[in-house]
Amino acid sequence: MKKLNFVSFFSIFILFSVGSGLATGFNKGGRTSFQFVKIGIGARQVAMGEACIAVVRDVNSVFWNPANITGISNIQASFTYTRWLADMDYLAGAVGYRWRKIGLLALSIASLDYGDIPEALAYHPLSGNDTRTGESFTGNDLMIGLTFAREFTDRLSIGVSAKYLKEKLFVYDESILVFEVGTFYNTGFKGVRFGMGAQNFAGRSVSWLEVSDRQEGYDIPLLFKVGIALDMIAGQDGVFNLGEDHQFQLSFDAVNSNDYGERYHLGGEYWFNQIFALRGGYRFNYEEGNLSAGFGLQSQISGVGFQIDYAYVNYQYLDTPHRFSLLFTF
Repeated sequence: MKKLNFVSFFSIFILFSVGSGLATGFNKGGRTSFQFVKIGIGARQVAMGEACIAVVRDVNSVFWNPANITGISNIQASFTYTRWLADMDYLAGAVGYRWRKIGLLALSIASLDYGDIPEALAYHPLSGNDTRTGESFTGNDLMIGLTFAREFTDRLSIGVSAKYLKEKLFVYDESILVFEVGTFYNTGFKGVRFGMGAQNFAGRSVSWLEVSDRQEGYDIPLLFKVGIALDMIAGQDGVFNLGEDHQFQLSFDAVNSNDYGERYHLGGEYWFNQIFALRGGYRFNYEEGNLSAGFGLQSQISGVGFQIDYAYVNYQYLDTPHRFSLLFTF
């Protein structure tokens, strides 16, 4: 049975690899829309350099690898706030529920608010160089998702998601339905785990204008991810044993998309006594936001577990975004 499980997982791995190769052959840099779907949600995941699809298994996994919500034991809810670039606010929430022996269900929502944007004309005959009208407009992005995941064995989990995406700017808006799939496999040896995910499958492109310089429309960012995680320090089960109070896991993700070349994420997380966590990570082949760091605190009150996480991502030329997450386990 274990051999069959591994063969099944390896077959899925081959399918993802082939899909990733196809995406590479159609690189469309600057030709995709709905870029907000690539903004990381979850302070824990982001602090680890977004190297998380094989390691983090909380409800925020709906935004990374739907298979990983099988780490939820009963009910879990999360809220994430991100102070994004240009003073934009990004809010996200998710709730997951273990439905008896059928599987895991999760609902998620995320919204990016552009704030007030000063209106300006391309040309104003009476204002000279200042073409601002004194008016303002706004815009926002919206994502609503439904996720289902199931443990097919004690080591293999598979999850799928359907997400409704909408972008609006001024009087123009566009929406689309996308699908995602992910897998998680625990080898049972030294905490070695594998994760894979494909995000934002869409059957069409989108366009906002009836007459455009790009008649074929704009694609949705299609992402293929493969990740591996290892328990470096985890008592008897880790590579090194420093006692049960110390745990450290290392993770690595490779990401391929239809609008950029390959990117790589490396991250680590250290827990002391399952109370306090330190995290760090680095993203390779990015112009900005390479280095990340953060921390977390978790405890329990009246049978309800809670976790507070913070993530910092270093930006050199743009304002540094800060993320805060709250996670509740019932």
